[in-house]
Amino acid sequence: MFLAGAAMVVLAVLFEKTVCSINNSFYAGQAANCHPVDFLLLRVPLYGTFAFQLLNIIGFALVEELSKAGAAYFTALRSRFFDEPVDAMVYMVTAALGFAALENVLFISQSLKAGVDQSIIVSAFRFINASLLHVSTSSMVGAGLAFSFFHREKRHKELFWGIFAATLLHVAYNFFIINSTWNAKTQIGITLIVIFGGGASLILFERARREII
Repeated sequence: MFLAGAAMVVLAVLFEKTVCSINNSFYAGQAANCHPVDFLLLRVPLYGTFAFQLLNIIGFALVEELSKAGAAYFTALRSRFFDEPVDAMVYMVTAALGFAALENVLFISQSLKAGVDQSIIVSAFRFINASLLHVSTSSMVGAGLAFSFFHREKRHKELFWGIFAATLLHVAYNFFIINSTWNAKTQIGITLIVIFGGGASLILFERARREII
C-alpha cells in the first residue's frame, strides 16, 4: 500500500500537468511553465488570473485525492483483506503516507537549489503539515467506504461526500499557502487547518471502528 501510494505521485504529476494545460487554454493570458492545449485554445476574455489559479488548485487537489484512492482501490481494497469497515481508513492512510513521502522528497530536492537553509525550512513544513494533510484527507475518503461497508447501495453517495470533503480541505490548504505572505500567521493558519483535518479524521476513525451491520 505504501509503495502503491508513492507510485501514484508520478501519475498525479502527469494529470496535474494536463489539468494546467487545459485550464491555460481558457486563460486570457498565458501561464509560465503551463502550455495550453493546442487544439483547444478557447481564450475567454474574462477568465483572469484568479479563476486560472483557483481552477488549478481545485484540479490539483482532486487529482491527488483520486490518485491516493486509486492506489488503495487497485491493491488492498479489492483483496480479501478488506473485511471490516475500519480497514478502508487504514489502507487509505497507508497509501497517503506513501504518496506524501515521495512528494516530500521531490519538494525538498527542488528546495536544495535555493540553499540548505531553504531546504531545512521546507523539510520541516512538508514532513509535518503536508504529511498530516494527506493523511487527514485520505481518511475522509476511507470513511466513505467504511460507512457504506454494510450498505453497498450507499457506497457511491458516501464515497462522493468523502472525496468532496477531502478535496475541500485540500483546496483550503493549498489556497492558503499560495495566496498568503509567508510569515508566522501563515504558518499558524495552515497548522490550524491541518489540526482540524486531523481531529476530524480521529472522530471518523473511531466511528468507523464501531461501525456494525
